Amino acid sequence: MSTTSTDRAASGLRPTARRRRKGIVAILVAIVLAAAGMVAWNWWTHPKAFGGLGDGYEPDPRPLADSALSTTVVFPKIKGSPETVTIRGLDATFSENTAKAGATFWICHMTEGEAPILAVFDPESTCADIEKVTTPMRFEHGVRPDSDYLFVTITPTRSGVAKLESVDIDYSRSKRHLYQRGTETIAAARVVTVR
Repeated sequence: MSTTSTDRAASGLRPTARRRRKGIVAILVAIVLAAAGMVAWNWWTHPKAFGGLGDGYEPDPRPLADSALSTTVVFPKIKGSPETVTIRGLDATFSENTAKAGATFWICHMTEGEAPILAVFDPESTCADIEKVTTPMRFEHGVRPDSDYLFVTITPTRSGVAKLESVDIDYSRSKRHLYQRGTETIAAARVVTVR
């Protein structure tokens, strides 16, 4: 039996089962690679070197002259390996700020026998060596007591309430962490009330 040219043309237009399978496999591989790429990108741009505070603090109302509250944002590690990161930016988010408070960031270089501040009105009484953060700045996130820690001072400018909700830290990590760079949000529920 002979095949006509019309039959050959018609059969050539239909994809074979093998080609269909290759197309489906190629699509599935592309989907898996895209998903892996999105997960990797999210990991790389959302570092988690620090972790949140997980607590809140609200002292009694104070007069304006004595209302500047300093509180730790990033504590020294309790265990693990020290790490040097480069802080590229810091931003305080207030959920309420009728006291028109500002936020200033500092690094305490700990010495033997010191403990990190939790929340104090006089940080110099707790940390002998304080340095104002100017970005970009290296931050030695070490293991206590040989470590630095990051704290913020909330400074109201008038009567009212300042509710610090969180602090965003934009930073980059070392080669050991594939130069990860991004922003980590630290929950920091601190309330200052000025009478």
